[in-house]
Amino acid sequence: MTEFNLKITEVTKSYVAGSWDPVEGADSYRVYWADTDRENTEFLQFFETEGTEFTFERSTHRKYTFKVEALSKGNVIAVSVRAVSEKGRILKEQLEKLNRGLAAVKVNNGVFVTWRMFKEEATGAGKKGLTGTDYKVLRDGKEIALVTDSCNYLDKDGNEKSVYSVIPVDTATGKEGTKSEEASVLLTPYFDIPIKRPEGGVTPAGQAFEYNANDLSVGDVDGDGEYEYFLKWDPSNSHDVSHSGYTGHQFIDCYKLDGTLLWRLDMGVNIRAGAHYTQFMVYDFNGDGKAEMAVKTAPGTKITRFDAAGNVTGEEYITIPAEDLKKNVSNSDNYVNSAEDFLLHLKEMFKGWSDRPEVKDGTWPATLEDCFGTEPKYSYPLSDSDAEKLVDYF
Repeated sequence: MTEFNLKITEVTKSYVAGSWDPVEGADSYRVYWADTDRENTEFLQFFETEGTEFTFERSTHRKYTFKVEALSKGNVIAVSVRAVSEKGRILKEQLEKLNRGLAAVKVNNGVFVTWRMFKEEATGAGKKGLTGTDYKVLRDGKEIALVTDSCNYLDKDGNEKSVYSVIPVDTATGKEGTKSEEASVLLTPYFDIPIKRPEGGVTPAGQAFEYNANDLSVGDVDGDGEYEYFLKWDPSNSHDVSHSGYTGHQFIDCYKLDGTLLWRLDMGVNIRAGAHYTQFMVYDFNGDGKAEMAVKTAPGTKITRFDAAGNVTGEEYITIPAEDLKKNVSNSDNYVNSAEDFLLHLKEMFKGWSDRPEVKDGTWPATLEDCFGTEPKYSYPLSDSDAEKLVDYF
């Protein structure tokens, strides 16, 4: 099939632009993209046009590959050459300094060995994935294989008593890197982490509740190269604010792989237990090579820390910040509105819609119908009755 030229014309931090030569007889073009450039790369269509250029809006922290099909009455009559964009944005990820994560698992036909590839070891891509480093696999201290296209190996001669390690080998120089930690063979394809279920309780209304394990995330908080496990505990009376009634406290635990509990966060009475109130993130936020957890707290939230034997080593509460206390901020205010109060509030806001700063500066549309995606119907400023009708619609 005929090939035609395709070129990248511009790369910014947020988009890639390209263009191609017109194809005789073509009445439209389909543009495809992919995030690899291999013989077996699978492309995704993102654009169809009668013109001869495209803009691909996506972060350019990686290279993208593009191709174009020329169509005549829906049939492909020519395909462009591939065009690969350069990076337009350099990300500086803050990652924990993890170890090799080596694991060996007994399987029916031997021992399955798997490990991590470090970020700096990946310098290219091939048909089977990332490239740049090979790995020597050692069993009981002796080399048994050189793996050149994977981070997995099936040792058909391994047994339950075998001990494994791997050594990275730079594919360009042949230089060996640091030998990994050793791994004994697991007899089950998982780690069993003992967890400490919080005691249930009874609400002021007399309702009993228990706790169940809920969301989980991972991160290395102590810098030993091994993941810790962040587990949220949900009370059985957890529910959203659309339902009245008490909920038990929400808890988040941080465990090591062997089940050692490092700390427990009790969210307290001011954080409701429900599906939408305790989303937590685990990441190396400050760039020190260790992970931290970020979560919404409130006065009354308490963290309890433990030693390796399970003894409490300290407790710390979230309180109103000192700078707020100096301004006489307290927790005695109450901003709960009745349905009638909220109706009145919205009606007054809608009546003064044209005078709102965010409407005047163009951040929000000039009419509420534009906001709601409905046909123009009302005159501004709104009357009481029109404002109330729009509140009902909202």
